[in-house]
Amino acid sequence: MMAFHMLCHQDSAQAANLARGPLNRYLKTLTAAASDWTDGANSADYQGYDKIVAALSQETFDSQVAKGAAWVGSPADVIEQVREYDRLIGGFEIASLQVNFNTVSVQDAEVSMRLFAKEVMPNLS
Repeated sequence: MMAFHMLCHQDSAQAANLARGPLNRYLKTLTAAASDWTDGANSADYQGYDKIVAALSQETFDSQVAKGAAWVGSPADVIEQVREYDRLIGGFEIASLQVNFNTVSVQDAEVSMRLFAKEVMPNLS
């Protein structure tokens, strides 16, 4: 199973506008929480964890979309993003979608999920 942030909207630019801030805030919150675990100390149980946190701190909305970790855009955009990620990793079976991350409203998440179900899912197989 793979996990992805997803926001689908009829308008690609509006999808990015709705997702950019919440995804950036989500990443900052996650980095802050993970940074507290390292507290500058190295652990024999979690070797290299500090490097993982450092890499996470560099992630942004744009980097997540560019590498296929976030699917954001119009239905056509999201279809292509899913297909490209599938090609990139040689296929996957299950995608767990994070649809109401950080401050994405319930209404925007619901519209996104319904649009994904209606216009994206039927085009993936």
